[in-house]
Amino acid sequence: MTVVRLNLKCPLALLLACIFAPGIVLFAQESPYALSDPADILYFDAQWYPLLAIDQVRSASPLPSSPTAHFSDIPVTKLFPAAFPNNQPSKSSADLYKRANPRVSKSRSESDTHFRMWPAIRQSLLYTGIMHTFDLATEAGTRDTLNGHWFANYMQSVSELRGWSDGDKFMAPYVGHPIEGSIFGFIERQNDPNYRFVQWGDGREYWVSVLRSLAYAAIWHTQWKIGPMSEASIGNVMLHASPGFITLVDTPTLGFCTMLAEDVADRYLIMRLENRTNNRAIIILARSFLNPGRTFANLMAFRVPWVRDTRLNLFGSNYELRKQLFEDYKNGSGEKPFQFVKDDWRRNGVEFDHPRPKEATIELTAFPYYETFLGGGSCIGGGGSGATRVNPKLQLLFEVSGCEILNMPHSNYSADSLFYGGGFRLTPRAANRFSPFAQFIFGGRKVTMEIMDAALREKLLNEWNDGNGSLPHYPRRSDYSVENAQNGPSISVGGGFDVVVSRPFAWRILNVEYTHSWMNDVGQIHPQEGLKISMQAVVRIGTW
Repeated sequence: MTVVRLNLKCPLALLLACIFAPGIVLFAQESPYALSDPADILYFDAQWYPLLAIDQVRSASPLPSSPTAHFSDIPVTKLFPAAFPNNQPSKSSADLYKRANPRVSKSRSESDTHFRMWPAIRQSLLYTGIMHTFDLATEAGTRDTLNGHWFANYMQSVSELRGWSDGDKFMAPYVGHPIEGSIFGFIERQNDPNYRFVQWGDGREYWVSVLRSLAYAAIWHTQWKIGPMSEASIGNVMLHASPGFITLVDTPTLGFCTMLAEDVADRYLIMRLENRTNNRAIIILARSFLNPGRTFANLMAFRVPWVRDTRLNLFGSNYELRKQLFEDYKNGSGEKPFQFVKDDWRRNGVEFDHPRPKEATIELTAFPYYETFLGGGSCIGGGGSGATRVNPKLQLLFEVSGCEILNMPHSNYSADSLFYGGGFRLTPRAANRFSPFAQFIFGGRKVTMEIMDAALREKLLNEWNDGNGSLPHYPRRSDYSVENAQNGPSISVGGGFDVVVSRPFAWRILNVEYTHSWMNDVGQIHPQEGLKISMQAVVRIGTW
């Protein structure tokens, strides 16, 4: 055992470096208040960014006497002399309104438009390290895996990936993991100068931004699930828990939906609240808890959790200006302090209005579904699909979906079904608001049933005794359960209709499919024929 622990020094050192190095690197960066910094870094200052354009900041005088001094320590009339003639704050409600609402300077250089890759990676690694630290602190089985052969256990854990369910209840896969997806998504947005200031309602640029965030979240959650710094490599989770595909599908897709919900809440609930009260505590609580993904992403960049780049923040000179705006609005002498202005953040220049087709070039869907097996039994689950358009009436598509089989005969029995495949979809009226379709998918289905011996599991846990007993390792799932699995070719034939809500979004109101699988029974489960019903959220790309 001693030799094994010595062999683990390098992987363990790498793990600790991944957890703690991002914070060291972030603290070692130049001060975000240095005037030589790029404009996009200066905009991150939660205290003074929204007041004026960055070119006025660079020419302001006097400057801080100390390189570590904060700009909020300088009187606002001296920091922005051009905005306050005669050394007095302007009482013009129009001037105050403009300083309260601009989202970005329109004079950024081209070098400021590149995605800030390394800060994004450092913030994502920091978040990944925090999740690993929590697991190591709370899960004895995860700590025990540090004593084994790292690479061999990692490969074995990844090879166990199968089925749909991961053994967690509703809150983890359908609440916790979507918030994780939104955190990675907001990390992408806050490091993307081209789209960092978008808000719900900004049109095409907003949807481009959230799709970029979805792709980024999908990559980082896949790393978290099965990558080199993942649950599979550090915790060997799939050797101890049900190793389903559910989070690989729902974390980025439902995380995408969570980002939309947070953006809607920020514009319609939080902004409305900020127009009704200037109470800092209430605003901080609303910003923090109604936008959990954005809040945690702010923390990963070492910013206060409630910061907003799109409007005045809550301390220093900003708060004084907030009070002036709020008082003017309440007594009727000023405009509403915070209002949404579409595309206000975009810089000036020549713009071309390209005609867009009404048929989506690419469609991405996320959906729950119910399937009844015609030979007996049923299951409930979810999935995702992607489709690319060949012509106005034909799409090629790929789908991964899975479900947990219901009504098992005993409480220690569990089963799930995984479907994967590709095919085509006919869309004769894809340019219309109501669009019927028919589709055919060919692929495979895997059905897995597991019988767990709960008494044996408890006995093995007692023998392990948190590493102090006679059992040399934390009990693996294979030590106390028996698995029966069947895998075979499968087809799905069906159709339904879409309702186009807007160019970027549609509801697949009804999708009914007949499924046929060439496989044997799995215990009392008869998956050869089934009827599948789903409702799907469709993101339409290429129409905007």
